[in-house]
Amino acid sequence: MSSLKPPIRAKSDLLKGSAGMAKSTLFQKIRWMPAYPLFLIAYPVLALVGININEVEPNVLWRPLVVLLFIASLLLILFQFVSRDWHRAALALAILIFLFFSYGHVYFYLKKIEVAGFILGRHRQMVPLWVGAGVLAVWWVMRKLRNPRSFTPVLNLVSIFLLIYPSFQVISYTIKREKTERAALESAQTKGASLPLGYAPDIYYIILDAYGREDVLMEMFNYDNTPFLRSLESRGFYVGKCSQSNYGQTMLSLTSSLNLDYLDSLTSSLTPNSDTRAPLRALGQYNNARKFLASQGYNIVSFATNFPVSEWKSANYYLRPPPQGMSDFEIMLAQTSAWRVPMDMIDEPPEKKSAEWYRRRTLFALDQMEKTVPDIPSPKFIFTHLVIPHHPFVFGPNGEELNSIYSGVPDFEEYKVKYPDQVTYINKRITAIIDLILQSSKNPPIIVIQGDHGPAPFDVIERRMKILNVYYFPGDNDDLYPTITPVNTFRSIFNKYFDQDYPLLEDKALYSAYDIPYNYVEVPNDCKR
Repeated sequence: MSSLKPPIRAKSDLLKGSAGMAKSTLFQKIRWMPAYPLFLIAYPVLALVGININEVEPNVLWRPLVVLLFIASLLLILFQFVSRDWHRAALALAILIFLFFSYGHVYFYLKKIEVAGFILGRHRQMVPLWVGAGVLAVWWVMRKLRNPRSFTPVLNLVSIFLLIYPSFQVISYTIKREKTERAALESAQTKGASLPLGYAPDIYYIILDAYGREDVLMEMFNYDNTPFLRSLESRGFYVGKCSQSNYGQTMLSLTSSLNLDYLDSLTSSLTPNSDTRAPLRALGQYNNARKFLASQGYNIVSFATNFPVSEWKSANYYLRPPPQGMSDFEIMLAQTSAWRVPMDMIDEPPEKKSAEWYRRRTLFALDQMEKTVPDIPSPKFIFTHLVIPHHPFVFGPNGEELNSIYSGVPDFEEYKVKYPDQVTYINKRITAIIDLILQSSKNPPIIVIQGDHGPAPFDVIERRMKILNVYYFPGDNDDLYPTITPVNTFRSIFNKYFDQDYPLLEDKALYSAYDIPYNYVEVPNDCKR
């Protein structure tokens, strides 16, 4: 009786089977590789960028991400050296990562809770609890847990899943922004312009964030701004006594004014139900005013602001203070983690560091307007967005440094006291800068000083729409009128001084809530001229 033999398989079948086994083996190796601590430590960085994608540049994530991944890798190697088990080391590290990055969130929440006069959110109570929980968890994983390997596939999957949505936010936003930027650059047109003045005037466009109109300052703060306005008029400025902002938010307002048009005419993507601000960044940075003036041979000058729409890093002259310590994004990340403990106890609260950055950027821009800008070759277009008198309140009436903690919008009582002080200070600095500009300019310049919106954010919507709006035009002010809004600013300038033919648009004030920025309520102009 002959013995049975297995069937002979074709060589191709054997190769397919080997490839399948190889793929399966590779998948199994990846599945059981304890890489999840590295994914988990990347999540807080990506998530914070995703949440604030309309306010930050995506590239701010790289420095903290690289540093955190490096530290996590070192700790993983150290824990493996102690435990002789990669899975045990990874699980212990994952627990510590969770505790580290949950601390700030829990602290914020408990800090608002008071029981019988006792505030729950205090470092002296929370730190021992977190340290104790961390020590106990690591001891249990290292000494008691029988099979840490069984956690690896699930935690790998969960950690990867966590990264999907914030990664999608960052990537999709970057793609949209690049697409909009390309479209903006492609639409740039070089136009020849005759110059009625016989020369190309330097143009200063100075935005004072949240600077309200004269009547608003009196009504809200009992602050008489008449001396400042009369001093400007004595220097030849025209004061738009009934001016309103076209929009109630910085990114919307500046994008509109710099593009000489209302947002719905610039793009159809900003629907009432939309909340994305991705198109505004490109439209604001590569705006029509900038493109036109660049085509006329102007040097473009911009300053660091931490506002994407007004931070033109590609300008001919981009001026920023030297780096010092953590960036604004890194400060924000520290606020949500246990790193805020040493910052609060040894150094300074993250909120105070954030406020100091506002002060540094403002002082730097003001100083450069006096020291550096006059020496930049003409013709030049100087775009200066100063976050003042907007909070945080970091200036006294004479510029003295305030011990400000910037943790969002202050209460109205603080606002009523400190907002006028910042108005007083910026009035003094702007007056001195104007005098310097007028004295040092070879030819009479154009100077526009505007609020992007009014004081924020209290009770009456109408007040937020009323802004400071003043103009210094060489020659005469015949093209200006009391109710002029920012959307007609550059239309007036280009018509008067560059022989363009832009029709003036209807002056409209469109208020919207932050979360639904394109769902507008039109605010009528109730100004009594």
